[in-house]
Amino acid sequence: MKRAVFFLIAASAFAAEPEFPLTADSKPQEGVPKGTMIKGTHTASEGSVFPGTVRDYQIYLPAGFDKAKPAPFMVFQDGVIYQAPVVFDNLIAKKDIPPLVGIFIKPGVVPAANDNALPRFNRSYEYDSVTPTYSQFLIDEFLPAIEAKHGLKLSTDPNHAAIAGNSSGGICAFMAAWHRPDRFRRVFTGVGTYVGIRGADRLPVLVRKIEPKPLRVFLQSGTGDNDLYCGDWWMANQMMQRSLAWAGYDVNHAWGEGGHNQKHASQVFPDAMRWLWRGWQTDMEVKANPKGESKWKGYEVVGDGEWGNVKSKQDELYFAIASNIKGDVAVGGSSGEIEILASEGGQRSLHTIQGSVRSMVYARGDSLIVHSRSGVLETDSEVYLCTAEGKTRKLSFPLHYGETVTADFDGRVFFGAGVGLNHPVIGTVKQIGDLTFYELNLPRIMCLSPDQTHIYGLDGRHVTVRTHGDFAQIKGFQEFYLLEESDPYIYPRGPSLGRMCVDTNGWLYVATSLGIQVCDQAGRVNFILPTPKPAFDVCFGGKDLSELFIACGDTIYKRPTKAKGVVSGQQAPIKPAPPKL
Repeated sequence: MKRAVFFLIAASAFAAEPEFPLTADSKPQEGVPKGTMIKGTHTASEGSVFPGTVRDYQIYLPAGFDKAKPAPFMVFQDGVIYQAPVVFDNLIAKKDIPPLVGIFIKPGVVPAANDNALPRFNRSYEYDSVTPTYSQFLIDEFLPAIEAKHGLKLSTDPNHAAIAGNSSGGICAFMAAWHRPDRFRRVFTGVGTYVGIRGADRLPVLVRKIEPKPLRVFLQSGTGDNDLYCGDWWMANQMMQRSLAWAGYDVNHAWGEGGHNQKHASQVFPDAMRWLWRGWQTDMEVKANPKGESKWKGYEVVGDGEWGNVKSKQDELYFAIASNIKGDVAVGGSSGEIEILASEGGQRSLHTIQGSVRSMVYARGDSLIVHSRSGVLETDSEVYLCTAEGKTRKLSFPLHYGETVTADFDGRVFFGAGVGLNHPVIGTVKQIGDLTFYELNLPRIMCLSPDQTHIYGLDGRHVTVRTHGDFAQIKGFQEFYLLEESDPYIYPRGPSLGRMCVDTNGWLYVATSLGIQVCDQAGRVNFILPTPKPAFDVCFGGKDLSELFIACGDTIYKRPTKAKGVVSGQQAPIKPAPPKL
């Protein structure tokens, strides 16, 4: 009896997953020209992001391939999967897809040191990570290497490039396109590992918060997919599909009853390829929010504009920006030169001070308070008062301080805490004169609320709030805002390098490596604006203070918004509308 029950259970389990027979598109067909396959091995140098790794790869070249022309291509993780070379032969012959170059790459392995040692298997490290490391390796190292070795010319148009993978290879493919939509815009993932192995469980939320990217995505999973210590693959894939659809992505899916394997993905792969490459003969462009159905919150606040390059200079690093009530934006950086970007257009140099400009703020009377640093230590700090007429005066400053300086309409200037300093300061500034100091408990990076009764302070992932009425009494400390975690590859310690600003509605804008995180008055991150590079500083400027400016190292960018910024040192307090709770 026990044996009969065992066989019944075993038979039931075996029958739980249906068969997924391949269609004719996945089988060799007579009369269809066949592509050729090239095999190779790539060894990464010690300067690689994956140093010392060795990986095999294969390259599919379509029949009649012309190496002289830039070729559309598709990259696959884990080598040849989904019967892809055969599918390519058949779909190219039908003109359902362009004549693609297929690149099938294995994960890296660091060879064993000796016969009694184990190699280091890099698959999870490379594939499951949500950092841009793999995309950097693929785009900057591997693809140029095989182009040079095999005389290939791959297209640099991102609309001509697709990427695919199964399981961990699926999340790897998605992240490569997510980080670099300037190189990949078509993605296929089978039973994608969107779970908590190396942070991918965050993606369904980030897809909803981060500004939609120009990606076309096809997902496959099934009810029999993995359910393990790190998450439920079947649920995770559905959450990804729902998030992508909510955010307005061009997304499609194939759900079934299959398990964690390639069977169902291989069956649907030809049709997925047709969908990913549809219209390729007339319109190859993949757009963000193509149907205009995105529910991304940022469209309500900043619209659908793009970052534009305002200013860049070789050998200059811009650390600080600040605007006045007219919308003019002061820009300062490593050279000590302060330049003004006028709201009506044009640029002019205003001052050059000793050391590099670390932070600035406009105070009453159009005075610009500038913090500079001439060395690596905060004790090397200086404070200058600069006027619109070009006069500069070094101010008496007995204490070093932190990353930012801000001001209120009453003429008070707030200085952030220095490292190891228990008594940050607040001071008052005359038109041309010295500072009067008061010792207070202030954060290292800060800005004021629109009504100037709260001080926002940045500390890792938290933005704290302190209430002040009489400036000698700072109280009501709370860790009020919780930011989305920044990319540990770029900022290992979180978004501590970024600064903040506010708009008239009381929304807080925080510069982080994920982008500009925008929080409502209740302390919630509603949306994130990706930036071309990690931003050091952010402020509103331009006409009506309606343009958002960011300082990103050697470049200043701006984008139009529907919001209006606040210059607390030159504006009377503004009471924002209450939040939606």
